[in-house]
Amino acid sequence: MFTLQHRDDALQVLGDFPQVGNPLHSFMLVDENLNDVSLEQFHGSPKAIITLLSLDEQEYGGIELLQETRRFLEQWPGLRLFVISVDSPSTLRRARREHGLPGVTLLSTLRGRDFHKFYGVLIADYPLAGYTAPSLILTDSRDQVIYAERLRDTEELFDFAGIAKTIEGR
Repeated sequence: MFTLQHRDDALQVLGDFPQVGNPLHSFMLVDENLNDVSLEQFHGSPKAIITLLSLDEQEYGGIELLQETRRFLEQWPGLRLFVISVDSPSTLRRARREHGLPGVTLLSTLRGRDFHKFYGVLIADYPLAGYTAPSLILTDSRDQVIYAERLRDTEELFDFAGIAKTIEGR
């Protein structure tokens, strides 16, 4: 069992978090225009998959975490960046309008509820039950996991030094 700290709450996170060396589980999610998007559509590109609580969350595991991580990952222009949350497609559109987010594919779990379990990010406890826990997964161009991190606290950032070491070591 994995525990995520959110303010004063210790929240249980369920599911099978991807492990380094394993292939990613396929998914079918929804983009900001209600189009179905599958992992297979992007085969052949290295990927960074970020899960967030919500793009509406300004601080804890939300837009601030995304912006910091996006700026950091810009060092590797060949990396496709996906941001996945429980947000509705209309919320994804609004986030794009308000924050720009160039080079980011925003996806919703609206029609892909199994994603939470297959990616080990299903928050099970109140008050955030049903949300996606903050995580970052890096893959090579064959969708093999080369780095995987779940945040233990929603006030943290990802381990940028570990990410850089992984990417530069390939």
